[in-house]
Amino acid sequence: MGVPIGYDFLVLATGVTHSYFGRSEFEKFAPGLKSLADAVAIRNKILLAFEQAEAEENPARHGDLLTFVLVGAGPTGVEMAGAIAVLVRNTLKSEFRRINPESAKIILLDMAPRVLGPFSEELAQAAKERLVNLGVEVRLGHGVDQIDAGGVLVDGARIASKTVIWTAGVAPSPAGKWLNVGTDRAGRVRIQQDLTVAGHPEVFVVGDTASLDQDGKPLPGVAQVAIQQGRYAGTLIHRIVTGKSTPGPFRYFDKGNMAVVGKGFAVLQSGKVHISGFLAWLAWAAVHLQFLAQSSLRASVFLQWVWTYATGQRGSRLIVNHHGSEPAKPVAKEAGLALTISSK
Repeated sequence: MGVPIGYDFLVLATGVTHSYFGRSEFEKFAPGLKSLADAVAIRNKILLAFEQAEAEENPARHGDLLTFVLVGAGPTGVEMAGAIAVLVRNTLKSEFRRINPESAKIILLDMAPRVLGPFSEELAQAAKERLVNLGVEVRLGHGVDQIDAGGVLVDGARIASKTVIWTAGVAPSPAGKWLNVGTDRAGRVRIQQDLTVAGHPEVFVVGDTASLDQDGKPLPGVAQVAIQQGRYAGTLIHRIVTGKSTPGPFRYFDKGNMAVVGKGFAVLQSGKVHISGFLAWLAWAAVHLQFLAQSSLRASVFLQWVWTYATGQRGSRLIVNHHGSEPAKPVAKEAGLALTISSK
């Protein structure tokens, strides 16, 4: 039993988790990406696939080990597919003796007719062409029927793969049930223009947990919305506490959307401005540097990016188990790239 804690104001920003659209059995075989631990786990899974292929003496088993399937061609899926393509064709190309990392297959699946649904048709097509040029196989128009330890089943055809990554959908936290208030169809808490819950002026809900319409359309579940709502809620609470006049209703200012697709290429959409290519990638890099908290950190990250871009080499490729469920098993081999460490 938890201990009740009184409050004057409550801000709920409990975000989202992976949504498998009613097929929760997929989660065991297709991890998603929502936290740092998830990112490390996926990175481990990819690196271990190469380690295992290097140690596997039977070439017939290399195919499913070196086939990477991503389910969902939104921004997360597109960015991850591009990152894996750069990893296998640049960073890892000279790391092994028995296998050729460039032989790896990267398959991006989605039941939608195009990638990057939130972006314009022009930018979506540019991103798809970039992925194809990187060697990614893009399969659209068909959903996944089954995922198991051996791979995925798509439109009756089986894709053998030991590494399936879920990048398809999200579901909000059950904050609506906690508060016993109305939600939208996705389960997000319906909030008022000042970000409070109807009948509860002391309770704020922000970010992906909240549902708020602006100009007749629901606000998207992106970081920009969450950041601006958090600032608004903080300002409003401060003004109430200090007895100052409160600001007007919350209004979201859309600064645009970006997605990076491999090395030196991105797509940028801001109002009527649609850019793809290296210039958009520079803008993406500048925005990310700007949001780092300290100037010294910006400088170190910038120098690291320059080094990585120029040499194609990344930092130490350690396989670390941050989830602490079961220690990752080291793979014995003649030559390889990763050292397995368990943090349990």
